Order: sequence, then structure tokens, then C-alpha cells
Amino acid sequence: MSKSESNSGIKERLGATRRSADLSSNVGVLVVLFLVGIYVTFRILSPQNEAAQVKFIETHGSESDKDLPAADANVKNLFSGPEYDNAVRLREASAMGMAVSLSMLSLNMQTGKLPKGVAEIARHLNMANLLPPGIQYGNEQFVSEQSVFQIAYRREPLSFEVLAIPRSDEGSQLLFRFPLPPSEPNTVLYFEALRDKRVPVPLASTEQLAASGWKIRHWRGEMLTLNSATIDLLKDQSASLINKP
Repeated sequence: MSKSESNSGIKERLGATRRSADLSSNVGVLVVLFLVGIYVTFRILSPQNEAAQVKFIETHGSESDKDLPAADANVKNLFSGPEYDNAVRLREASAMGMAVSLSMLSLNMQTGKLPKGVAEIARHLNMANLLPPGIQYGNEQFVSEQSVFQIAYRREPLSFEVLAIPRSDEGSQLLFRFPLPPSEPNTVLYFEALRDKRVPVPLASTEQLAASGWKIRHWRGEMLTLNSATIDLLKDQSASLINKP
């Protein structure tokens, strides 16, 4: 074989190799373009599908809104009912008792004397902003959203009571007496009667209350979802009145 023929064969093989490489690179480019096209197509189409899904959910919700009034009418407020109302009124009455105790002690520190009567205590409660939240004073009476309060007071021996009368036909009358009567451990003794029972004579004895239909109750905080802090405060206020010189 001559030298020229050898060179010609080498050139042909190099040309074939170059054509094969060019074809491979073209195929790779086509594959990449194909994959990019699929990705772009998916990105273009997928937002439309998501929008259609959201639209379907919103349309379904708007149709179901028509039934909401009827459904709401059947939903019962969890913060309601006799037990809840009774717990609220117990808190109000006990808070009112603590406020009266603070007013009496404050007046005694200012003047060196105990208040003369309920009217002086009422004025001081209002002027000193000692009324518990939700309780207001007007037309010579204390009222809240659920109760009307009556206060009885005497200087000798020092004692007072707070009577909570429900403003509606439901509920019962609640009576707190200070100093607190002896009670079971970790409880506070109070009195309760139905709404239709006659209001007792101010500062009546326990026997008189029982004879007129009033029941002795023991306020246990854990039974009424009330913490022990209120019971401790009531006992502190009662002890302050007992130890009052």
C-alpha cells in the first residue's frame, strides 16, 4: 500500500468519527430540548389545574353557606347553662363580699371608725373604684348583668352579708355572710334558695334561714371549675374582720 493510500484511509476514518460525534451531539441536544419542552408544558398547564381546583372548593363553600343559619341555630353556646351561670354569679357575689370588706377596712384606716351604714359603704365603694368588674352602682343598688345585690351590715358585732338575686326567672338566690361561718376544709359556706323564696330578714340566723327554705352549701372550687385563690381571699378577708379591734 502506498503512502498516499494510507493517508486517504486515515482521513476517511477521521471523517466517519467526526460525523458520528456530530450526530451524537445533535441527539443529546434533541433529548435536552425534549425534556425542557415537557417541563415547560407541565409548568404552563399545572397552574390552570390548580386554579380550577380552588375554584371548585370556593364554589362548594358558597353553596354550603346557605345552610349556615340553620346549622348555627342548632349550635349550643358552651359557656351557658345553669351550672355556668351559677359559677359566674358565685364569683360575682364573693367578689362583692371582698370589695365590701376592703371598703370597711379602708374607711376604718382613714377615719379610725367603722362605717355608719350601708350608704356610706356604697359611696366609698363607688368613689374608691373598688367595685368588681361587671358590677355597677346606680339608683342606690348594685347590679351586674345577671344579678341584683343587696348588702346588710351591722357594727356590733361586726358582720355583713351580700345577697345576689338573679335578674331572670332562672337561677337561685345566693347569700354570703361575713365573717364566714365555720365550714369544711378548703370550702366556703354560703346559702342558696330558689328564685321564688322570700328575701330573708337581714343578718338572720342560720336557723331562721333554714326555716324559710334556704339551703347550706359548701363552695368547692374544683366542683365549679373555680380555683382555690378566691376561697383563700375570702378566708383572708373574713379573718381580717374577725381580728378587727
